[in-house]
Amino acid sequence: MRRFAKYWRDSASLLILARDGVKKPSRTSYNYKVLVFKRTEKTSFMPNSIVFPGGAVDKQDENLQWNGIFSRLGGVQLELENLSKVDSSRPFIFENSSPDALDRNISLRLTALREAFEELGVLHGQKKEQAGLSSDGYSSVVENFDVPTWQKAVHDSEKSFAELCEKLNIIPDVFNTYEWSTWLTPAMFRKRRFETVFYLVALNEMPEVVSEPHEVAEYFWDTPSGLLQAHKDEKLWLAPPQHYELTRLSHMYDIDEIVSFAKARSGKGSTLFCPVQYICSDAAVFVLPGDDLYPKNYDYITPHGELEQYKESTAEELRSHANRLHRCEHRGLHLQSYYSNIMPFNGHLSIHGDNKHLSKL
Repeated sequence: MRRFAKYWRDSASLLILARDGVKKPSRTSYNYKVLVFKRTEKTSFMPNSIVFPGGAVDKQDENLQWNGIFSRLGGVQLELENLSKVDSSRPFIFENSSPDALDRNISLRLTALREAFEELGVLHGQKKEQAGLSSDGYSSVVENFDVPTWQKAVHDSEKSFAELCEKLNIIPDVFNTYEWSTWLTPAMFRKRRFETVFYLVALNEMPEVVSEPHEVAEYFWDTPSGLLQAHKDEKLWLAPPQHYELTRLSHMYDIDEIVSFAKARSGKGSTLFCPVQYICSDAAVFVLPGDDLYPKNYDYITPHGELEQYKESTAEELRSHANRLHRCEHRGLHLQSYYSNIMPFNGHLSIHGDNKHLSKL
């Protein structure tokens, strides 16, 4: 049994960015949009929230048959091996479930790509003879096949994702799918927790989207700042990981720069972000790794730790107890404030947009 298997499930999500026409980016204008969707009311986890496509790891994603599919390509074996060469300690989710399972650095990408197809009908793939890391770092979408029929068959487990790929003579585009971050649902949500890897892919144009009716109420293409503003205006609700990642992206206006950055950073890995809650008199404060008030040697299971002493404090007073800050203060479902003065982990983007350190990548 995998560590922590009884406490949470493993999942993967996909940030899909697509170039928005031929606009040139500026400090006030993005040249790309992000694809998100609203969960239906009947969804078991976070109904009505705005999320990136994604879902739980399935046994088919770890099946060693994928090794056979990839091995028939011949020239991409080194690129596959490079996906597993990560210069960082790894969150728990990357531990292989068994010796008979596909390497997690590949299988989790397959999970994210499969879920994007099941939920939104967007199939990131390459023809077998062209498979591998693209010269520009962009992914591509497979078209000209019966998307609704195959989407339903894969979603309902009538056909496997591998069967679809074999039928179309393609390879899921794991090569241009970049590791972005890893999040774990806070321990206070005991009954429904997920450790989720977020991956990023970029497209040179917006693909056609086919919504899966049972999970997707509606989908949106919008800029990071547009989605954040709609959340603030209470037109939609972004779950905390989505809000954090969109805030990071909101400081980057050029999709080409994002792709270049994601390619360079992907091999640096991820630090597990599991927020720990402090209840203050005027806010719920979620601290993240690097903050002085983040529990040392956190077990990821204890909901609150030694927090009782701060219940009468304001969020501002709580800030005074720490020199190093990495936290989000919630004063309502739609009002969040970030405080961070630490160097981002793993060469990543700053939540405040001060990314001078990126020149060292």
